[in-house]
Amino acid sequence: MDFSNEKKILQEFVSISKYIPLFIDEPVSVAITNTESFIYNQPCNEIPVKCEIGKPFPAESTPRMVIESRKRMVREVPAHVYGVPFLSYAIPLWEGDKVVGCLMIAKSIEKIKATKDAISTLASEMEKVSRSVSGITDEIQHISSNNQQIYELMTKLLDETAKMNSILGVINKLSTSAKMLGLNASIEASRAGEAGRGFFVVAKEIEKMSNNTTQSAREISAMLGGVDSQVNHVSEKSRETSESISQQAASLQEIAAIMESLNENVKVIESYIKNL
Repeated sequence: MDFSNEKKILQEFVSISKYIPLFIDEPVSVAITNTESFIYNQPCNEIPVKCEIGKPFPAESTPRMVIESRKRMVREVPAHVYGVPFLSYAIPLWEGDKVVGCLMIAKSIEKIKATKDAISTLASEMEKVSRSVSGITDEIQHISSNNQQIYELMTKLLDETAKMNSILGVINKLSTSAKMLGLNASIEASRAGEAGRGFFVVAKEIEKMSNNTTQSAREISAMLGGVDSQVNHVSEKSRETSESISQQAASLQEIAAIMESLNENVKVIESYIKNL
């Protein structure tokens, strides 16, 4: 192996390293190593990585792990290794089939941690809101069901009221017939003279009972009319309420579906952030 080629490859990476931060939207530190030590370090103010040029790698250094594993590596580096905690992205540098060094980019771990915390908090809050919306939806559906039952009861009550009015119609007819019967009986009793006196008293009582029945039937009919009007009013309001509740339930279901979708998206982002 020509060691001059190894040195040339590393120098080429050193020459382009100063341009790497220009491709990244946040402050980064860039370092180049050979197989034993750092040969180049370009720190930034936000991530002042302390790695001495020419000094052997620390035991827990990312470059040592990358060179030994010959694989790309992303890991959190604790503060005691280079004086500041950071997230390192490192790849092996090759000359043919031999690893001759490592390119390492350091990103601020504080921002990533803050992002992780924010996403985790958002995921937790979204889940709470989703559960609350689901609970409210269930309650509204329960209220809607009860209101529908009330509406059905009001409809049955209207039917019963109609039947009672029909019965009152029959009673009025009977009362009218009884009144006519009493009147005819009174006339016949008058014709009979003294012999029809007792029958005349009975005829008057029949006529009186007929008048009382007619009056009672009218009062009951008036009361039923009032009840019918109120029941109609309650029934209409119940129907309107049912429609309104159904619309609200449908809207909440849409909101719940949107919240569920957002919650799933947040979980995807949270999973992605955790893997950074």
